[in-house]
Amino acid sequence: MSEFVVSARKYRPLRWADVIGQEHVATTLKNALAKGQIAHAFLFCGPRGVGKTTCARILARVLNCTQPSADWEPCNACPSCLASMENASFNIFELDAASNNSVDDIRELVDQVRYQPQAGKYKVYIVDEVHMLSTQAFNAFLKTLEEPPPFAKFILATTEKHKIIPTILSRCQVYDFRRIGEKDIVRQLQHIAEVEQLSTDEEALYLIAQKADGAMRDALSMFDRIRSFSGNALRYTDVLENLNVLDYDYFFKFVDAILEEDIRQAMLLVDEVLQRGFDPEVLIEGLAGHLRNLMVAKDPAMFALFSGSENLRMRYSEQSKACSWSGLTGWLDLVHESDVNLARARNKRLHAEILIIKLCNAGRKTTLGPSAETATVEKKNELSQAASAISQPDPKTPAPAKPSVPPKAAPPTPKTEALPDIPRLGNLNELKTRIQENEQKRRESLIPFNPETAQTFWDQLLESDLPASLKVCMRAAQYGVEDHAVRILVGGVIARETIRSELHLDDRLRATFADKNLRFYVEIDPTMATAEAKKPVKYYSGKEKYELMVEKNPNLAAFREKMQLRINED
Repeated sequence: MSEFVVSARKYRPLRWADVIGQEHVATTLKNALAKGQIAHAFLFCGPRGVGKTTCARILARVLNCTQPSADWEPCNACPSCLASMENASFNIFELDAASNNSVDDIRELVDQVRYQPQAGKYKVYIVDEVHMLSTQAFNAFLKTLEEPPPFAKFILATTEKHKIIPTILSRCQVYDFRRIGEKDIVRQLQHIAEVEQLSTDEEALYLIAQKADGAMRDALSMFDRIRSFSGNALRYTDVLENLNVLDYDYFFKFVDAILEEDIRQAMLLVDEVLQRGFDPEVLIEGLAGHLRNLMVAKDPAMFALFSGSENLRMRYSEQSKACSWSGLTGWLDLVHESDVNLARARNKRLHAEILIIKLCNAGRKTTLGPSAETATVEKKNELSQAASAISQPDPKTPAPAKPSVPPKAAPPTPKTEALPDIPRLGNLNELKTRIQENEQKRRESLIPFNPETAQTFWDQLLESDLPASLKVCMRAAQYGVEDHAVRILVGGVIARETIRSELHLDDRLRATFADKNLRFYVEIDPTMATAEAKKPVKYYSGKEKYELMVEKNPNLAAFREKMQLRINED
């Protein structure tokens, strides 16, 4: 059996031109080589699997290459390059700081730096995962890193830049590596598939790229795994099965059910997804991404933000035509809110089902609150009274005279009951004028909206006769004033729904301020939600509850003794 080499090693870039997604780093280093302005210490930082160690090895080979190209690519043919590619070079040293992180390890490295290279110009030290060094090891490394011998070069690599102490950062040229784009990953996978003579689906490669999260090494590892399962053909269904990814067809079906307000179909889809072994977190996260793609697909200018196959782009474009901007915005708000509160939910399945029900009902008209209904009835009564007042008949107007008909010419008429008197219709212009006068008086009584009046309005609400539970939620909330808006931040769903349903803030604002465009928002703040979840819960026993009640009403103790009541200690 021939020795198998994983694709991440087999197709590791050996030249700057082969580096994917890090053109800014390659260009900067090549320009520095061309000008002879090579620093003595570099720090390559970025996510996993994006090419930090690869670029470090290419730079190390170029520094000692005897025949570099005109654009400073290593020749990969001279003895120095061949020795480096076979991990047999005496001038390139790779140190894993995760397992060599003590002061003694750094001291040994410092002792080696003093000796000149046996062949070539430079001794290059590549220290991977440098953030794993202890503080003492960092301090022992400082002087050598700041003033090394002219033949020594240091290349440090890390995935956690924030753990590097500032004194190390100030002594290095820092290069930030980016996550590799999905399109770049797909192009590289297609190239490898052509070399390996594999047939692939474009949608399957895009799914691998999405799952890799910007890491080329992760994408190649998944590529090898799926290739072992499916043989010489990589199909979309094989990728779904091996990577445990929820098929996007489910999300298209979810949106269709939401548009049709079909709660039954949506609930059955939730059950089918969970029966396949997917967690509610996967469902909610995938639904959020699908709605985001639909919003992107509605605008041709934003469609460039979508990454996927052409077939998938067409499907998103077609479904987005049936969705409105306001509908998508409302759905995304509900999904985001559910995602924030999911970590605190005990029954996660029920949490996901409630979200689906809310999405299906989001398009229906909400009923008026009690105060709005009362205002509507009062306005109708006012209009009716105004109409009645101006439509009374005038008693001075004489009744029209009946025409005289000769007795012989008059035909016999049947006996019928007399019709009731119909009141004379009033003047419509007078009715409109009276209504406009009432509306003008109401507008003149309104006050301007600004931060001072808005704060006074909120303080008066807190002092008014409102339910105690509502006041508790209002005092715990953060009240803020913006342009044409009042924003209230709370720490949980209960507080938000209590303020929305019981305060009727929209009607109160319209009845107080003259701003026609005034709106209010009640939202859950993630920081407040986290702090609310961390608050300790105090449980009182029956005796403790009784003692608190006696403090507020001492007569309760005398009443208990008179009635010979006992206290439940639990």
